[in-house]
Amino acid sequence: MGIIVFYEGNNATQNIVQTVEDTPGQNFRPVANDEIRSAKLYDVRPGCEIKVFDSPDGSMNDDFCIVNVKRSNPEGYVIGTFERSYEDEYVMVAFIRNNGLDGKVSRIVIN
Repeated sequence: MGIIVFYEGNNATQNIVQTVEDTPGQNFRPVANDEIRSAKLYDVRPGCEIKVFDSPDGSMNDDFCIVNVKRSNPEGYVIGTFERSYEDEYVMVAFIRNNGLDGKVSRIVIN
């Protein structure tokens, strides 16, 4: 079972806001609204899709980011910001901008 740790600061710094497993079918509001700016993925399964939304109901009319895990990393892989699209051997990240997402995450969906 993989673990996803959400952080208050960019690059997995400052306080941990929330920690969840990578179980598919999750759709929730974070325990602290508008705090999350980054995440660290520990052994998260390939194929896992993590979506973070500015909108509390998960609307795609506001900022959102989709992280698709390609390869797990037991030491942990840092998503330093949700405001950048990129791809490497571990993840493919797609960010859709409206007015900024870091520090404004209000809904998380994990599949």
